[in-house]
Amino acid sequence: IRQPNYFHKVVDCQWACPAHTPVPEYIRLIGQGRYSDAYMINWVSNVFPGILGRTCDRPCEPACRRGRVEENNGPDGEAPSSPEPVAICRLKRVAADHKGDVQARMPSVAPRNGKRVVCVGAGPSSLTVARDLAPLGYEVTVFDGEAKAGGFMRTQIPHFRLPEEVIDEETGYVLDLGVRFNSS
Repeated sequence: IRQPNYFHKVVDCQWACPAHTPVPEYIRLIGQGRYSDAYMINWVSNVFPGILGRTCDRPCEPACRRGRVEENNGPDGEAPSSPEPVAICRLKRVAADHKGDVQARMPSVAPRNGKRVVCVGAGPSSLTVARDLAPLGYEVTVFDGEAKAGGFMRTQIPHFRLPEEVIDEETGYVLDLGVRFNSS
């Protein structure tokens, strides 16, 4: 992105998202019932859409234009009582929960390039590095003291809010790219 300020001028919610996720695009896909496509749009920029759909603090929603636009579009010139932003984060969860099987849509792994990378800790940062480098042919090994990948996502978020199956599935997409996981 050569001029990131473009998003602030054009799509406020996308600018407010730390990952600049193309919010209007995935909402349009959800509206068309294309949940797998919406999930993959999110996966490109967010790595863990199903997890974020349950835990994100939603900085995109206060930036949503809907409230400003609908204030000016009430019936007979009257402003609606209190237009709310689009539930962007909840829609991310909807796409993740209804995506079906996306394993075949994950990136293919390039032939090994002879370079190795070691990530210490199996939290979101290391898994994101692994997700980005494995398809480019890097041999990635992730070391962690826990038996399963996920880091604080797995140990610090209550299971009623973030079920372990969701963490297993989303970390599995990364590990299935040929990433080696070693627990001590």
